[in-house]
Amino acid sequence: MIAHTIKLLISYLLSCAVVLSLPLQAPVMVLKEPRHHVKFENKYVRVIDASVPKGDATLFHTHPLDNVPVAISGGKLKTELLGQEGAYSLVATGGVSFARAAYTHRITNIGDTDVRFIDAEVLASTGNSSDVPPLGKITGTSLVIDNERVRVYRVVLEPGEATEAHDHKLPRLSVVVRKGKAAIKSGNRKLRIEQLEPGNFRWHDLELNHSIKNVGATRIEIVDIEWK
Repeated sequence: MIAHTIKLLISYLLSCAVVLSLPLQAPVMVLKEPRHHVKFENKYVRVIDASVPKGDATLFHTHPLDNVPVAISGGKLKTELLGQEGAYSLVATGGVSFARAAYTHRITNIGDTDVRFIDAEVLASTGNSSDVPPLGKITGTSLVIDNERVRVYRVVLEPGEATEAHDHKLPRLSVVVRKGKAAIKSGNRKLRIEQLEPGNFRWHDLELNHSIKNVGATRIEIVDIEWK
């Protein structure tokens, strides 16, 4: 009986040694990771649409550039930086952060919902932001990130609520988080109605004076990323 137990223990230890001796998955660049898809690129920004279904995991992949991920559909994640223990987090829909390059990680979706991000990579700076102050007090608008590379605002409007007319003086990427309907007035242009869909985005190169009104029946949410 003792000999049999020792034999089983040796077999178990040998199997563990085999597992531990297996090489780690060689990291790939983020553009080669199969769950990350490039949707738009210009000289300032590259937009990546990344989805991780429930129970799925990305490969270890490297982000070589500063980037701003916006959670379009949040969930429970395990994130492993290469060579470190995994960390668990609950990412809220609409969550936005600034990630400094370079880093290599793997993301596992351990929740019961699919997770999706729109990730904006910072390819270049505009070099003309030193004298552009943040927006003043505007209905439904809050400043959430302000550093040397980007300035990020969250716009949340309840049905019937509207922003004041305001100026954006820096190029920016607008990312829709929540579905809804908005009436947008830009300068002297004709009022236009837009159906907002989660994950939709638009790049704005020029300065813009506009206002936004929620003309739908549900809350709308947009993340604006300005380039410095």
